[in-house]
Amino acid sequence: MKTGAILLWIFLLIVTDQAVKLIIYHYYLDCNFEIIPGLFDFKPVFNDKHSYVNVLLNQHTGINMGLWIHLLIFLLSEIIILVLYGFFRTLSEKTKLLDTGIVFQAAGFICALTGNLIWKEGTLDFIYLKPLFVFDLKDVYVDCFTVLLLIYLLKNKTKLKGSAFKDITAFAGNKLRKIKLKRE
Repeated sequence: MKTGAILLWIFLLIVTDQAVKLIIYHYYLDCNFEIIPGLFDFKPVFNDKHSYVNVLLNQHTGINMGLWIHLLIFLLSEIIILVLYGFFRTLSEKTKLLDTGIVFQAAGFICALTGNLIWKEGTLDFIYLKPLFVFDLKDVYVDCFTVLLLIYLLKNKTKLKGSAFKDITAFAGNKLRKIKLKRE
């Protein structure tokens, strides 16, 4: 997939997520109803804990990692994912599955940042998976990325077997050198 198409799809997914949240926020924030009885409810709530992991941590230990720790974790995770994406892209001629995965991942990442930085009340989640948790489109995007990445890795496991951590770090080092040379 070409870079322009990847960026366009990322943009469209972000706009979809935010538009749905704005509509819910302005018109349906107080609505609750069953979507699929016994499985899914429409139940808008604001998550001010920044992530599902922090919700669980807070429920069981009373610890809240806070916004800035989450932003640092998000940023470090994004850097690692982008390096791995670039590396995996060099292993195969067929990258559509991987490119589609990165579209979902990047959109999910930006939606998570938007939810944590712009929405003052927290991230607006609205689909309740009974009895586990409430989620939103961003979470679906991240799950789609995870599934697509796993499929890509399974389809390319023979190419990946010859790769080692040092290959990934060498790839990342080369990218950093290229960026540094461009800046000079």
